[in-house]
Amino acid sequence: MGINFPRLKSLFSLGREWRYENGQLKLKYKKPVCIGISITAVLVLLLTASIIFNILKKDIVIADADAESNISTFKSTVAEVLSERGIQIGPDDRLDIDPEQKLRDDMKIVIKRAKPIMIITKERDILIHTLAQTVGQAIEEAGVYLGALDKIQPQKDALTKDVDRINVIRVEEQIVNQVEKIPFENEVRKNESLEKGFVKVINKGKEGKKETSVKIVFENGIESMRQIIAEKIIQEPVAGVIEEGTKTTLVSSRGTVTRFVKAMEMTATAYDATFASTGKNPGHPQYGVTRSGLKVKPGIVAVDPKVIPLGTWLYVEGYGEALAADTGGAIKGNRIDLYYESPKDVAKYGKKKVKVYVLDKPKYKF
Repeated sequence: MGINFPRLKSLFSLGREWRYENGQLKLKYKKPVCIGISITAVLVLLLTASIIFNILKKDIVIADADAESNISTFKSTVAEVLSERGIQIGPDDRLDIDPEQKLRDDMKIVIKRAKPIMIITKERDILIHTLAQTVGQAIEEAGVYLGALDKIQPQKDALTKDVDRINVIRVEEQIVNQVEKIPFENEVRKNESLEKGFVKVINKGKEGKKETSVKIVFENGIESMRQIIAEKIIQEPVAGVIEEGTKTTLVSSRGTVTRFVKAMEMTATAYDATFASTGKNPGHPQYGVTRSGLKVKPGIVAVDPKVIPLGTWLYVEGYGEALAADTGGAIKGNRIDLYYESPKDVAKYGKKKVKVYVLDKPKYKF
């Protein structure tokens, strides 16, 4: 808008006139002159205020972490404007400018906020507030030592803006040397003069030895991997030689040829029907009755049914043909108890090793 200079000049003209008042001559200003002076004073005041306002007001930018704000302020220093906006700087945060620096138009104040990150180690957990940009920098800032084999998750070059937790995995390696046995093999030969079920050792085999180097990896004290890295034969195994019997016939004391399925060596004892052997007196309802229900008599033997099933026909060396029809509390495993009528024969028999043949006959049906 243009300025009307004639009008403005008229406002400043004196516009005087002389008047008599109470017998005296007095100089009076015309009314328009007073109004003009007042308006001029107001304009000057407004102009001055506008100039002062523009001088004192600053337009600045505050970048707080990832957020930016454009603000106008009459404060003088950085510290004052931050206080005005209620912005606090934590002990681990970073202000990129001196708080006492004077504000100026178009100034940008940058605040970097420290991020809380938990670092988990085998020894302890560490909470840090950091401005580090990568995981590796945060680990270094926390003073956490990493061994040559140690690992961290996430990786060192991962950005901390995406991380709230860092796991430090302590890795240890051990090399363990172990000596293991190498089993030997037996060469098996058939022997037609040896009863089936018997084995004869010709040459005893010998186990070999092997040394193995194993690498064991531990992560935070827990085994995570085991790997064989070297093997060395210390002693070669020596094969054994054995003979297996194939003979399936026997000649009894009476000259009778009998076929059998297999033969075995057993520990033999003797028993009778008396209380000393069975714990039963003649008046007992089970006196003289075997486990199978048969009445006891010569040729009845007691066995462990897990080794020789009841009902199996046997030939016992020095005793003759027998039937497995009884059991006994002490007859377990490779043992057999032979029945005799006379307690004297029982006492005379004692205990001895005998060959027992499982005959090739159908089982007795009780």
